[in-house]
Amino acid sequence: MRATTLTRGLLLGLALTALPLAACGGGRSYTLRGTQRDPGADGRVQVESLDGGNSLVTLTATNVTPPDRIGTGNTVYLVWIRTPNGQAQMESRLVYAPDERTGRATITTPQRRFTILVSAERDPNASTPSETIILTQDVAL
Repeated sequence: MRATTLTRGLLLGLALTALPLAACGGGRSYTLRGTQRDPGADGRVQVESLDGGNSLVTLTATNVTPPDRIGTGNTVYLVWIRTPNGQAQMESRLVYAPDERTGRATITTPQRRFTILVSAERDPNASTPSETIILTQDVAL
């Protein structure tokens, strides 16, 4: 009898925890794919719904080659969102740890369908992504 009460309590706790996630649409996780420029790079993109229709996008990259080894003069990785109409907007700098070869970025977007791009850049204030894309992933919410 005690096990049944404990099981019911656990199930009720799980259900109550899941309700807010269901109401917000929950989070989605995507795998980042390395491109020909850095085929060993990979990572995850976690997308969570926020109030007001925006989404919180958390990108974690691993096995990322230092930007200067991807191309001469590259100093930084930038994170872009490209909308279905082809426009790319720089959203964040990838916080890159060269010793661990990892990177992380967090952005907020109102977009429901987009492609995440990570590019190696010479200029941290680039207005368009270079052709040196190292990671990419399509997202549809």
